[in-house]
Amino acid sequence: MKMRKIFVPLLTIFLIAFSGIIQANQTVYGSKRDSNHVLLVYDSQNTVEQGEKKIDTLQRMLAGIGLKVTTIKENEYQKGELSHGYQGVITMINWEQAQLVNPGFIKDRDQYDGIKLHIGEGLDTTEQQQLQVKLKTIYQQQLILKDGNSTEMIPFVDRMDVLTGIPKEAQRYGELKTQDKDQQSYAYGIINRNQGYLPFFNNTGLGLITAGKMIATLFDRQQETKPLLTIANVTPYSNLKMLDDLSSYYENLGVPFAVSTTTVAKNTEMDAYKRFTRSLRRIEDRGGVVFLQAPVIGGATVNNASELSELFDNYLLNLAQNQVYPVGISAQGFWDQDQVLRNNALKKANYWMLFPNKKVVYLKQDNQGETSSRSYLALAASGFNKIKNQEDVRFAMPIALTFNMPDSKVRLKNLKEQIHTLNFTWQNPAEDFNSKIDVASSLIAYQNGQYLVNGKVTEVKTVAEEKSLPKPVGTPALFKEFFKVQGRIITVFFAIIFLVLAIFIAFGRKIYKNMFKR
Repeated sequence: MKMRKIFVPLLTIFLIAFSGIIQANQTVYGSKRDSNHVLLVYDSQNTVEQGEKKIDTLQRMLAGIGLKVTTIKENEYQKGELSHGYQGVITMINWEQAQLVNPGFIKDRDQYDGIKLHIGEGLDTTEQQQLQVKLKTIYQQQLILKDGNSTEMIPFVDRMDVLTGIPKEAQRYGELKTQDKDQQSYAYGIINRNQGYLPFFNNTGLGLITAGKMIATLFDRQQETKPLLTIANVTPYSNLKMLDDLSSYYENLGVPFAVSTTTVAKNTEMDAYKRFTRSLRRIEDRGGVVFLQAPVIGGATVNNASELSELFDNYLLNLAQNQVYPVGISAQGFWDQDQVLRNNALKKANYWMLFPNKKVVYLKQDNQGETSSRSYLALAASGFNKIKNQEDVRFAMPIALTFNMPDSKVRLKNLKEQIHTLNFTWQNPAEDFNSKIDVASSLIAYQNGQYLVNGKVTEVKTVAEEKSLPKPVGTPALFKEFFKVQGRIITVFFAIIFLVLAIFIAFGRKIYKNMFKR
């Protein structure tokens, strides 16, 4: 009995302690992981070969499939970081000559039992064993990537690591075919259980779309979406007549579309701003939607969080007062990697459109990319021109295929022809958008094709209010008037010159004749 009395409390203590160990283990390796958070570890930015652009594209892609991403350089990784609740880890190799030199990262990655993805060269022995594959290096090849019925020739490669001995149960994404006599074929991306591999990562084209499908599936985020046709780089100084022509053209084609436009915070009472907002209202009336494009950071722009937040509130309020209701905010990818830019601008909207980085200027870089209800990966439509059988391409995340705002009749014509060439079925915002933007104390929403301000449906007026506005004097007319005035002045000037010359010549002749008479 005494033994039993002692045994029962000891057993109870043991079970409590054991359950605590299990709970602690689940916190790190099991159900307590943050299912929306991944760690991206890269070896080098390798700016010579535009490796920094690949990192940016991957960050925007992860945001598009709804994943927060913490990005760190491999040599800055701190031992134990992977135990901080990440759902997965991505190793990105941008420079094949570089070796992973951080033993803490390599050891943690080898022992990590979450989702693992390796992109690029340097798949080590442990990774091969865990993937249950063998590595083969091919040299000097011009490869064709095939995904379903769609194909694209990828840039020539000096060398590439491909996989052999892939298990039958592994999922394959895309196929790489050589063009030599033997016509060798290799898997592009593979998933075996909770691990994946991609031999390279492209910034555009079929390679990017296929990689996106594979990554979305690996993280259990797969979906099928239609691309959003988007006109980018619209400004208040764009050719508004051309923009109106373009939106009318889309409406007649029955093609839904979006525009990404900058705006101004001052001089909004001027006729030029009224003409600009009138053009945007026509776009809304024709089934298009507007994304407010973030301004360039630097110089005389914002310097801190409060200024940035106030600037965006002014943008949005001025547009709303003119019945222009943005459905989201568009910005370069680095805005999502900056605490100030993200929290005081992007987060005002639940729909984002993230463009490739061009000029990166951080206010407070933290490399803690977050996501929203919907985040579009913006890609230049021109990067898809070389894909054969475009109509069979399937997108696994929100994609915005972008065309730059044309600035000439020739470019306008080319843009229209390019849209005809792309055989995509375009997304219709009126069918599935559920966007919201917080503007100071107001809420602008777009649901089921209707605009709502603080919960009340509002109509966009176009024709009636145009009649009440004074007809603007076009820029060409102003130039004509200018040249008319200048022309009169020049005419009078030359008339005086000729008159003086005529008097001088006549007077000179008289003097000349008098001289000979003498």
